[in-house]
Amino acid sequence: MREVDGAAIEGVGIPGGHLMERAGVAVAAEILERHAPDEAVVFAGKGNNGGDGFVIARELSEAGVEVTVFLLVAPEEYRGDAKLNLDILANLGIDARRATDGSGALTEDAVVLTGMADVVVDAVFGTGFAGAAEGPAAAAIGLMNEAPGLVVSVDIASGVVASTGSVSGPAVAADLTVTLHAAKVGHFVTPGGSLSGEVVIAPIGIPALCDREPDVWLLTGEAMGELVVPKGSLDHKRSVGTVLVAGGSRGMEGAAHLAAFAALRGGAGLVHCALPEGAAAEKPFAEVITVTVPGEDGRFGAAARSPLLEEADRFKALALGPGLGRGDGTTVLVRELLGVGRPLVLDADGLYALGGELELLAGRAHPTVLTPHEGELGRLNGRPAEEVAAERLESARVAARRSGATVVLKGEATIVADPSGRAYVVPTGNPGLATPGTGDVLTGVIAAQLAKGLPATEAACLGAYLHGLAADLAAEEAVGTEAMVASDLFHYLPAAVERLKAGPQEETHEHH
Repeated sequence: MREVDGAAIEGVGIPGGHLMERAGVAVAAEILERHAPDEAVVFAGKGNNGGDGFVIARELSEAGVEVTVFLLVAPEEYRGDAKLNLDILANLGIDARRATDGSGALTEDAVVLTGMADVVVDAVFGTGFAGAAEGPAAAAIGLMNEAPGLVVSVDIASGVVASTGSVSGPAVAADLTVTLHAAKVGHFVTPGGSLSGEVVIAPIGIPALCDREPDVWLLTGEAMGELVVPKGSLDHKRSVGTVLVAGGSRGMEGAAHLAAFAALRGGAGLVHCALPEGAAAEKPFAEVITVTVPGEDGRFGAAARSPLLEEADRFKALALGPGLGRGDGTTVLVRELLGVGRPLVLDADGLYALGGELELLAGRAHPTVLTPHEGELGRLNGRPAEEVAAERLESARVAARRSGATVVLKGEATIVADPSGRAYVVPTGNPGLATPGTGDVLTGVIAAQLAKGLPATEAACLGAYLHGLAADLAAEEAVGTEAMVASDLFHYLPAAVERLKAGPQEETHEHH
């Protein structure tokens, strides 16, 4: 965003003060449109975000709101346009005072007035912030998070890194974020994305020619609808995509069956599920054809290699991993199957077999998609899961670059990263997906898109979007989020596909 601002100010010649005025007016208008506050407080940091806060305070005061501005630095430390707007507050008699006392602690006034305010404006840090909030800023963030009123962040919740969504210290949990000119990565990529509340984009007069090509994209239903490959009148079950799912060792057969039926619900025409000898013979889904390969006491081993390679040659895509099992024999099997000449989705125990050796995938000549959760990606990258959770975007990019594969990092705001560094954020999905088997369903849906001929990244994006949309429809129309189970998605995947085929739908970007 700093480059965009620079292009507008230095390249086009739009004064920075003009942009600050437009920003503050826009945020104040959103507040007044949604709320009729009697009292408001504004916490203003040192930079331009604080200057935006001064304009907001002026606009709210003009509308009859009793406003108090709390400064996080001494008045003489403000510079440029921010200083100009602080001086205007003084000329208008609008109360602007220090938020802290001589010891650096928040003043009693700050605590009391924040507790009384209908609206609390977070204008502490902007899109240039990095690192962790400390000192008075950290104290102000903690106070805002305790406020009973509506918390409105200007551009980005303070404490969140706008370019990545990472959070390294205290951060504001906003009810509403009014972002300027365009949405930021940090509004949607967790953990920062979960702190944004409702996100509203406010134009501030920056010309389109100042925009820069992003390397992170938010997926839309319209774009995903263009990827759906419809069945034609001359199609048959083999022409619309065939999938082989390999997994389901004894005691974990359900994972493979879920992935297999999900591939059918994802649009594949024919799906086989390869289980090892000794695994349970039950067939929960009549539409899925079960085949048996040599096993070792109900588990996969090296003896399954040749039969699986021969079987895989008959299909357009292979899903490897759901319920596969772990052990030396399985590790050898997975590593040898990486040479299969078909598009591949690798999940669960298939990922485990790689250890941290992602480079084993780099030589594959066919589309490859990995679908880890944070713990699995941590193992692949040699990092603790907590580090992955804090740096989801970069973690997914690192794995994609090392492996040459497309990586789908599951979780709130699922991330799809490709080896070029481009990444996509999936806005669909809800907490109901936190239940066993939903990852297996995702594997099957992505495998179906690969079988239809989509490239790895497009297949991953469409599959993840459909998976999340099916969960959203299930939650809205039937089961809610508290008791959702993986098989509920099967009933709503067809509706999700049809919704995308029908064209653009109204989309909201709200995080809970």
